[in-house]
Amino acid sequence: MAQLQFVYHLRPGTQEHWRRLCQTVAGSRRKQFAASCQRGGITQVQVWLVQTLRGELLLMTLHAREPQEILLELATSARPFDRWLREQLKVLLGWTLQEVLPDQHRDRIFSWP
Repeated sequence: MAQLQFVYHLRPGTQEHWRRLCQTVAGSRRKQFAASCQRGGITQVQVWLVQTLRGELLLMTLHAREPQEILLELATSARPFDRWLREQLKVLLGWTLQEVLPDQHRDRIFSWP
């Protein structure tokens, strides 16, 4: 099982919106979220809000068979829940999932050991 981790510096004033989104996903949209995760092979999702001296961070970890494929699926899915979630993330993040798809250029600048 692999992990996909996100660390995101929250835009000012969005912490409550993130909390409401997570409450909605855990509450009224729980079954839809579970079905979406099952289709994508996601076995666990953890989300933290962390207060730092310079602002707030969102930390998210997804455990899945193929984490990069999950982004592609969510970015392109026509399923109503996936479209809804994608729109919520776009509003909160200020960017779309297509911007972080696997074919994007990345430079590893350090690895140990």
